[in-house]
Amino acid sequence: MSKRLIGIEIGNHKLRVAILTRDKGQLSVSALLSRDYADPEELTTRLEEMLAGEFKIGDQLVASLPARSAYVRRLEFPFRDDKKIAAAIPFELSSQLPIAVDDCATAIQQSQQTDEGASVATATVPADTLLTMLAPFEEAALPLHLIDLAPFCYVAGLGEQVGDGILICATDQETTVSLVQNGRLEDYRILPAGAGQAPAAQFQQLRREIRVLKHIAVADSLPISLMGEGITQELAEALQTSEQRVTMLSLELGGQLVDGEYMPAVALALRAGGTKQDRSFNFRQGKYALKGEWANLKRKVVLLAALLGMVLLIMLGSMTFKYVDKAGRDEQLQAEIVNVYRTLFPQATTIVDVPMQLKSAIRDLQQKGSLIVGDQASTLAILKEISMLPEPVTVEIQEFALGPEELKLAGRAGSFETVNQMARTLGESPLFSKVQVSDAKMSLDGSRIDFRLLLSLANQGAEQ
Repeated sequence: MSKRLIGIEIGNHKLRVAILTRDKGQLSVSALLSRDYADPEELTTRLEEMLAGEFKIGDQLVASLPARSAYVRRLEFPFRDDKKIAAAIPFELSSQLPIAVDDCATAIQQSQQTDEGASVATATVPADTLLTMLAPFEEAALPLHLIDLAPFCYVAGLGEQVGDGILICATDQETTVSLVQNGRLEDYRILPAGAGQAPAAQFQQLRREIRVLKHIAVADSLPISLMGEGITQELAEALQTSEQRVTMLSLELGGQLVDGEYMPAVALALRAGGTKQDRSFNFRQGKYALKGEWANLKRKVVLLAALLGMVLLIMLGSMTFKYVDKAGRDEQLQAEIVNVYRTLFPQATTIVDVPMQLKSAIRDLQQKGSLIVGDQASTLAILKEISMLPEPVTVEIQEFALGPEELKLAGRAGSFETVNQMARTLGESPLFSKVQVSDAKMSLDGSRIDFRLLLSLANQGAEQ
């Protein structure tokens, strides 16, 4: 799926937008736009005009703050744990900034390990400056995903093209001179915008800063790349020497050549397609993060899908395990039932359905028992009658003594009412002519009633 990378360069009175499209890893230029504006209200209008339309998941909008608006510091820590570093940064910055750190927004790069611990580059801007920049995008309802800092954003986008050298970006806000080594920003200088400044003074200042950066890089000669609206042929010729190659930076994307004033916006768009490994900043985080950011939503959806897949796998594994376990237990129980049946009926030669065969055997025993006692009340009938007490009546029978004329029951119940209800229920049975509670007393701890019942049999001659 294709996605757009949109770099937005906001000048003092000029707005430039570079819209790149990434499709299957290939970049192409969709549009290069510029508009003049006079005030923040008109800036909002121009943004709405230039970026009208729906934004898809994956689209990235990037803008940058001028280098002069931030305080960049490199902090050293005697430990490497990222959580400890994040907690210590505000305290460390508070002693190095001329303004209160609580009134600022801070962005950090990935920590770099050192022999003693870790080194972290931080950038801090006043919160008012950041909110002023965000205001037009909020009013235009545009999802600004990244807010970087010049010249870090330029090197993050164009570092591979520059390689080892010096990158000069001249805009109507400022001129930055950056030392780039291995495609990464190592040091930089900030100069005022060239407008209103004599060319000779501007050239001399640039030469001085270039010499300083060469000294830092320990190099006699470094190629110089120029970009931005303030770059002129006169400037390129003034910086050109026999040992120093100066080129106007350009870039070919999808067969279209981009150069000159649109290169800063293109660098921002390329920054949008960068990775977290880039040595750059993003102030669009914390309380300044984009609300409902689609890129985060996409990551959350992917995470949710992965989590759902894991849950389904766990459920499937659990169901399989339970099925195997139950199948094994079923076979074990079946074997135990067969063993019990063989123990009870050792003469049995055929075993097909043990439960059905047990029921059949019980019926046979009942029939044989009825033949033995004839029309007298049988022990089995009496036990059955006692077992069919109403549901609320719960008792524990401890003694069952059946004589020719009477039955003696002794046991435990939860209350006197339970004993009385049991006596009433059994008194209504045709098996008994009289039911008498011969003894009922509460236990010492009061938790039960110990009782004795004397039941006269309706049919004389019942056998024990």
